[in-house]
Amino acid sequence: MKKICAIILAVICLLSVMGVALSVSAASSYIRGDVDGNGEVEIIDATLIQRKLGFLEPAVFDERAADVDGDGVDIKDVTWIQRHLAGSEDPYHIGETVTIPDPTTPKATDPYELPFIPKK
Repeated sequence: MKKICAIILAVICLLSVMGVALSVSAASSYIRGDVDGNGEVEIIDATLIQRKLGFLEPAVFDERAADVDGDGVDIKDVTWIQRHLAGSEDPYHIGETVTIPDPTTPKATDPYELPFIPKK
């Protein structure tokens, strides 16, 4: 009986660690305009932004994905999503995956880059 309890406990611990790892990796990328996080940009995403702007807190809301033009979440983001869905010009690449670089990973430096030397 102790072995079974130990195995169940080990499996639960493993699943919880995997869940944390998956949520961390999911947080490093998102789809621009996919406010509800279902993997697609749909009219409901524009509606969720409108609800948020009207102080009706939606159950699911990804602030990063909602701000498609980079100037804060506002009614223009709704318009850009609607234009994207209608097939109009899309300068903000709505529907594309945005990957956020890991801040703990060191950046590659150019070995030929000259140092900054201020003028006197």
